[in-house]
Amino acid sequence: MSRLEGKVAIVTGAGSGIGEATAHAFAREGAKVIAAGRRLETVERVAAAIKAAGGEAIAVAGDLGSESDIKAMVAQALDAYGGRIDVLHNNAAITAPDVMARDKDLINLDVEVWDRIQSVNLRGPMLFSKYVAPHLIKQGRGSIIMTGSGRGILGEPEYPSYGASKAGLTNLTRNIAAQYGKKGIRCNIIIVGFVLSETARESFPERLRKIIERHHLTPYIGSPEDVASAAIFLASEESRFVTGHELFVDGGICSHSAAYADFLELHEEGVI
Repeated sequence: MSRLEGKVAIVTGAGSGIGEATAHAFAREGAKVIAAGRRLETVERVAAAIKAAGGEAIAVAGDLGSESDIKAMVAQALDAYGGRIDVLHNNAAITAPDVMARDKDLINLDVEVWDRIQSVNLRGPMLFSKYVAPHLIKQGRGSIIMTGSGRGILGEPEYPSYGASKAGLTNLTRNIAAQYGKKGIRCNIIIVGFVLSETARESFPERLRKIIERHHLTPYIGSPEDVASAAIFLASEESRFVTGHELFVDGGICSHSAAYADFLELHEEGVI
């Protein structure tokens, strides 16, 4: 039997990247998928591809920072599958280059950028969890999964808005796990490192890719499918005793000293 057979799963940010890969992976494992995103045409494409492959899916769309839109998307999911939701993967986040380019160092940060990123990256998952949790409690079990980031743990020259939103998501995860664990809800967060889709890999600057690869413990950069595999585990009953947990899917980039790559080269040269 597939690991998610009979489960109903909402995946936000399902129109591309990690969300798209997870939506497909959940469907292959037997889940009925609600592909949620900001643009209907993108999530409809994903839902159609799942159905063409023999899976079951619908698409719902709305502003992932809007409470009314989120309530409506959850209601659509409930209507589609007999009032049942088993899994919520809060994956959506603002990563658009035009917004990220404005997420500068704190002194040069536009507060509008800060507010927009917090709205989607942190407020959105809070609201989705708020409106899904009562249905998980009614069923006596369910899994909420967050997509976090190494940027929520490490300091960087830029991206303070994005980093703060992901740090907040880690604490939100622990609070949900603590508040509703006895009612059957598990809540975990996947701390994602640098991942590239095959399409993005082809267009990614070679010099930047090599810098990033130097700082991974693995000999390669990750893919959205690596994150989707972790999400399947957290959505399934295989992880029934796992909650309030940070699962690092980052190629080890958050696990070592800042000088790791330089010292590795010195070791290879026989200097030390």
